[in-house]
Amino acid sequence: MRCHPWIATLLFLFAFVAPTAAEDSAGRLARLLADKGVIAPSDLEMVRAADPETRVQLLASILEGKGLLSRAEVAKLAPLSDPPVSAGLMPAVYKPEAVPQVASGPKPAAESAPPVISQSRFPVTVYGTLLTNAFFNTSLTNIQDVPLFAGKQGSDPLGNDKNFGMTVRQSRFGMRYQGPKVGGAQISGQFEFDLFGGQAAFGNAINMDLFRVRLAFGRLDWEHFALVAGQDWSIFAPLNPTTLAEFAIPGFSASGNPWIRTPQLRAEFRQSFSDSTRAQLQIAAVDPDMGDYSTAAFSSSRTPGIGERGRAPGAEARLGLTSHVDDRDFAIGLSSHYARGKNAGTVGTVNVQTGVDSWGVALDYSLPFSKTFNLTGEAFEGRALGIFSVNSGQAILPVGTAGQHGVESRGGWTQAQFNVNPKWQVNLAYGIDIANMSQLRTGDRSKNQTYMGNLMYKFSPHVTFAWEWRRFLTNFRNQQFANEQGDHANMAVAYAF
Repeated sequence: MRCHPWIATLLFLFAFVAPTAAEDSAGRLARLLADKGVIAPSDLEMVRAADPETRVQLLASILEGKGLLSRAEVAKLAPLSDPPVSAGLMPAVYKPEAVPQVASGPKPAAESAPPVISQSRFPVTVYGTLLTNAFFNTSLTNIQDVPLFAGKQGSDPLGNDKNFGMTVRQSRFGMRYQGPKVGGAQISGQFEFDLFGGQAAFGNAINMDLFRVRLAFGRLDWEHFALVAGQDWSIFAPLNPTTLAEFAIPGFSASGNPWIRTPQLRAEFRQSFSDSTRAQLQIAAVDPDMGDYSTAAFSSSRTPGIGERGRAPGAEARLGLTSHVDDRDFAIGLSSHYARGKNAGTVGTVNVQTGVDSWGVALDYSLPFSKTFNLTGEAFEGRALGIFSVNSGQAILPVGTAGQHGVESRGGWTQAQFNVNPKWQVNLAYGIDIANMSQLRTGDRSKNQTYMGNLMYKFSPHVTFAWEWRRFLTNFRNQQFANEQGDHANMAVAYAF
């Protein structure tokens, strides 16, 4: 674990100065570290929201989670906080979508907000992103405000191929809690939802957006081991592109980016080989759903799908390696997924059941070659990966067809990120999803490509403006006349708290 003596020294001194200083020293130190880019803006807000007696220990735990302090150095501060509070951060190699972190300049001083305390006396941090999107489409797409692929050319006689709209339904809200240590393990958890669950059944309900659960899990963290239970990001192909146009659905979904948030039981093993190199192994038992769930009306029931009829959980694993060079982390990971299901249907007058093996392998990488340039992406291959938005909607075809055992697909995405200066960021990316043509029916979507470019401006530590353009190129088997291409233009304003 890389140790930074100057940080440890400052924390140790501030631990004694803070109780008597007129201005909170821990808060000033956190702001200094945020200005230097050592901690994220959300970490700074977490420290400010904590009790004055726990801020030093919380800041130390955040720095430990980033590999800047050792467990022994953090332990020196433990008597100053009872009970100690840790940051409960996600592993560094596990990167779910978030508000794009455009580097920001110095932050203005602010009064510390009072902590939010749960009934069980756990410190709770409330966070969120209020996101407004204005968009314009030049072709028919599957979703108006967050399009994933184009519809067939000339398939809509109503003229919906060009449209404009505005929405706030990609906004999200959540809370994180930090508990005491139990059996040597730090307790933490997270609950998050957004407004992407659809609209209420009223004539004027177009903007009466419904809640949708995103995350709901708890963690137990030991020094080299962790247990996670609940709905969290899949460890299979864990990275996502940087975008505010596709915030509720990760960018390049159905164009080379496998993703899902799913119920799971997960174990994590962490090991450091040197001051700059560390590895993590993640193993999970997951909900076996394969993406065939579909309903056109509200339902409070859940009926078995193809995956659930397999009568066993799915399995996932990921091995990640991170190397710290200067002030940057180079990361690469290899992950896999497997689930066994059973497809059922009728061929003529005969009821037929057949097995489906959902499997996938993926490579992910994050290569920050300099402070101004970062290359990230994923490559995958698999079969029956509909739950991951791979060959979305047609990853498993009806019995009696060539795709009854699942459709094989391959693809990936890559993103070049340019941090022009502390306030401006440019992202250029490309993604592709290619299905096995021999397993499709005539008219099925055979290939989907997306080009993307966006410009982000960090107006303040909490407000970001973004302008984005996407081009979709969607092909259909044996129907070249139906192949379509279209553009999506998006302007986003995000307020993060």
